[in-house]
Amino acid sequence: MKAPAIAPCLGVKDTQASVDFYEKLGFTALPAGDDPNDDIRSLLFGEDFALMVYRDQHLRDWLPVLKDGAPGAFGMFYLAVDDFDTYVAKIRPLVNATKEGTHSGQRLFYFTDLDGYVIGVVQKQEW
Repeated sequence: MKAPAIAPCLGVKDTQASVDFYEKLGFTALPAGDDPNDDIRSLLFGEDFALMVYRDQHLRDWLPVLKDGAPGAFGMFYLAVDDFDTYVAKIRPLVNATKEGTHSGQRLFYFTDLDGYVIGVVQKQEW
């Protein structure tokens, strides 16, 4: 697997709860390490790296500049899927949908995860 140019690491309240949530949405979590004070988990979507989740307190300890940050983000992440309709139908009952629509002809489906991060689902396309 090739490493991405940017690898998001999300501070979350409960790493295992976030892993369980994302696995229900079709992600795969790589195994955790042996250190209980380092519960970072990498998540794949298909065969591609997608993101990491890390307990917020552990992330604050690791990088003190984040000490006063709240979980959740101002911004959003996009998840490109092979079949928009099939994927959205699969996850719709599992997520809190926040918006649906189109922009520049592209269909969009937005939801929030357990910590308030916004994920926008889009049809995979070539750049």
